[in-house]
Amino acid sequence: MTRHIRSGLRAAAVAVAATIGATLVPAGAVSAVPAECVPAQPGTPVHVTADCIDPLYTTPVIDTETDETDPVAHHRVTGHFEGTSIQFTIALPPSDQWQGRFFQYTYPLTALADANATDRAIGFGAANGGYTVQAASTGPTSLGYRHSAAAAKFAETVAAEYYSSGDREIFGYLYGPSGGSFQTIGAAENTSGVWQGFVPMVLGVPMSTPYTFFIRAMARLVLEDEADRIADAVLPGGSGDPYAGLDEAEQAMLRELTDFGVPLRGWEDPDYLLGLSTADGLLGFGSVVRALDPAYADDFWSKPGYLGTEPSPLGDAVRAALEEAGATDEARWDIALRSYYRHQLPPASSGYVGFDQFRNADGQPLYPQRNLVLGPLVTNSVSGGASYTGHITGKVIVVDNLLDVDALPYHADWYADRVQQTLGGEAFDENFRVYYNDSADHLEGEVTGARAARLVNYWGIVEQALRDVSAWVEDDVAAPRSTQYDVIDGQVMVPGNSGVRRGIQPTVDLSVRGGESVTIAAGEPVSFTAKLQVPPSAGAIVSAEWDFTGDGSYDEAAFGEPKPSSLVKTTHTFTEPGTYFVSLRATSERDGDANSAFGRVQNIDRVRVVVQ
Repeated sequence: MTRHIRSGLRAAAVAVAATIGATLVPAGAVSAVPAECVPAQPGTPVHVTADCIDPLYTTPVIDTETDETDPVAHHRVTGHFEGTSIQFTIALPPSDQWQGRFFQYTYPLTALADANATDRAIGFGAANGGYTVQAASTGPTSLGYRHSAAAAKFAETVAAEYYSSGDREIFGYLYGPSGGSFQTIGAAENTSGVWQGFVPMVLGVPMSTPYTFFIRAMARLVLEDEADRIADAVLPGGSGDPYAGLDEAEQAMLRELTDFGVPLRGWEDPDYLLGLSTADGLLGFGSVVRALDPAYADDFWSKPGYLGTEPSPLGDAVRAALEEAGATDEARWDIALRSYYRHQLPPASSGYVGFDQFRNADGQPLYPQRNLVLGPLVTNSVSGGASYTGHITGKVIVVDNLLDVDALPYHADWYADRVQQTLGGEAFDENFRVYYNDSADHLEGEVTGARAARLVNYWGIVEQALRDVSAWVEDDVAAPRSTQYDVIDGQVMVPGNSGVRRGIQPTVDLSVRGGESVTIAAGEPVSFTAKLQVPPSAGAIVSAEWDFTGDGSYDEAAFGEPKPSSLVKTTHTFTEPGTYFVSLRATSERDGDANSAFGRVQNIDRVRVVVQ
């Protein structure tokens, strides 16, 4: 079936009011057409409220309505906004499960399939008293927050009708990773009354893209041949000194990358950090720079202040790379683009500590600056114009991952500072949290194969954050305290003890014969001990699993009943020579429910075993 909800004419005004949740007027009364959504102030993005009509999305159209049983029982509504490429899906669980809320995922650069919520999202929503909403474009992008807001508001009218809930207040929670974090922050700063809580994950900020990719491409140019040496140093049981054995240029590049905020432990996966398997070599934004700043490559190779002319070991390495590649136009651009981040400094007072290394003692840039600053343009487009002032309109819990080399961990701290400066101390504490998540990188979804030996799926902590923000909004139950951390030379450092670290992720402290590494003979039994703990108010450990081969295959550990802390011990015998990274993975759950499918928060620790 196809059902249109139209606006514009007097006869359709009542239907439009229904799409934004307004109360219908009695027959014969004069109904006011709701106001159009407009910027809160001239020159700012459109501010979407619960009661305005967005002129871009005036006509939602329901295309299908079906009753589904997979992944759980729900009534599925699909549709689109007339005259746009935006599609939406609404998944409504049975009325006896619905508790007056909804959850909505957002992500840009999507296609039609991404307008359909995943089975996990629908299952989580239903299990937590909410219906699920998702909207995306059939075209190449679905940028900004306005299409998601329009879908959320229309979904409320569909839900009110389906549940016969009348004027019951409906609470909404928006969440999204990476580019979806841009959209989530755009919504948190430019809407009111549409959602009451927000969970941006692996947070992007105006100086994230493309600079994080460019500096990693630069590291690839200089450090690729030393990647295994650096990885071994940072892996469990390694030397802990990734600079050992590097020449002057390599040391300078690694220091520049690390001070920029790229986590040192990201070198555990050098292929991903250096983009060795990416088709564009991390320079996908290079075409944009070439189009908007066409003189850059010529300046790089001819003018003072650029690595192409700089009399330094790093400059020598850059020129040697060009000589090896051949001085073609493509090679000149390819190498020059990699250090574009040096010539894009944000204001000294902006708080981006990763860029401070490129200033002198007076705060002035050490290197020539280009007129174009690309990062804020990218963020503005994807977010729908978010200013990142920190002026949030609901409660926000940021989930950030400590092994993320794409959206750097310190960027969550940067945004927290913005919110604190804007709201003030007391309001900040009442509305904002940061949960740092160890043993997780940027990529969402299932973690399988060798990646599972060192990484966890971060959806469990996101789901618990959504539960926490819901209880915070609806029941005034304050979310657990933010993770405690320090930012030192661009690196986010967290305490090892869960009681001090706080947040909501369990900690795992694994040792082999009391240390991080051991060398043994084949056939010799070796003992392992792990202490597992959850932070205050974060639940109980519900499972522990061993991986002795380092291939991501886990076996359940003897554990017992769920508890806030546990000591797990075992003995294992390795029969074949080799180097093994042994993992223990722990899972916590807020209510100590070992059978819960959602909100399972995990962490991993590893040790090195050398078998001779």
